[in-house]
Amino acid sequence: MASSITLDEITNHLSPASLTREFYGNSVTGHPTLHILQWNTLAQGLSNSKDNFARVKNNTVAFDNRKWRILEQIVIRQPDLCALEEIDTYTCFLQYHLPKYGYTCFFTPKPNSPCYLFGDDSDNFKGPDGILLCFKTEIFDEIQRYHYQTKENDSNKKPVFFSMLDLHHKSSSANIIFIGTHLKAKIPFANIRAKQAEGIVEFLKENHSKTAHIIIAGDFNGEPDEPFYEIIRNAGFSSAYRTLSDDKEPLFTTWKFREHDGVEQELCRAIDYIFYKPEGLVPAAILKLPSKEDIGLNGLPSNKYPSDHLALETIFNINL
Repeated sequence: MASSITLDEITNHLSPASLTREFYGNSVTGHPTLHILQWNTLAQGLSNSKDNFARVKNNTVAFDNRKWRILEQIVIRQPDLCALEEIDTYTCFLQYHLPKYGYTCFFTPKPNSPCYLFGDDSDNFKGPDGILLCFKTEIFDEIQRYHYQTKENDSNKKPVFFSMLDLHHKSSSANIIFIGTHLKAKIPFANIRAKQAEGIVEFLKENHSKTAHIIIAGDFNGEPDEPFYEIIRNAGFSSAYRTLSDDKEPLFTTWKFREHDGVEQELCRAIDYIFYKPEGLVPAAILKLPSKEDIGLNGLPSNKYPSDHLALETIFNINL
């Protein structure tokens, strides 16, 4: 656990205090556990309120404010494994701070990052965004790190983009496969998201078919009624939040207001997930999601929360 002095380095930069959240459920005392964080942090290069968020003021998403809130939300509950999407602040900020909290990091930028479209925004452009996987160094031994990407126009392969860690969990001796992914955005591209999900499933089947402890976390950019969702579930995976929420996904994991041709549009969807193999892992607790009333009338991001996506966290009991 990071010292209170180190945590003060973060909280001294935060005013007002961040949105408060609590866990629901309980892990088994004395049983080996695995604490997972999944979060699309919102790339700084995509945070400009004029272009993206109709009800958000520029100072709310200013880099000097957001970077400390992003770091706080990553480390505040000390997860064992983190899958973070839309990270463009690793090389300029996070790589210098996350090791203080005991994390080893694996960052993979997107070659065609949408952040490049805003390269002339000197206040916000920090380079390409990508996937950042982190693990607690004292808890795991790293066996392998791997990144997989194909192009959308490659007819011979599925258009997949994901990063993977193959880890040895020291206290349980379990082999953990941890995948972070970010599927194609926008509602009309459900077919591409389905192909991307198929690509991940095929990779696991070919390379880790005998592994029981597998987690796929990410921003899937689609709701549970899309084909990608059933593709993953039919491959033997369950959704952690659905398991502990009466067989239902959250009402939303992202909520924002955008403006198009002078008309404000509300976007409120459940598109982020933590999937797991039930033969190896049992979800025992989840981080509860706030209500719209908790967040405030202007949606996300806000002066108490730095992203338009809410972080998901699950504590699993490890089956041996």
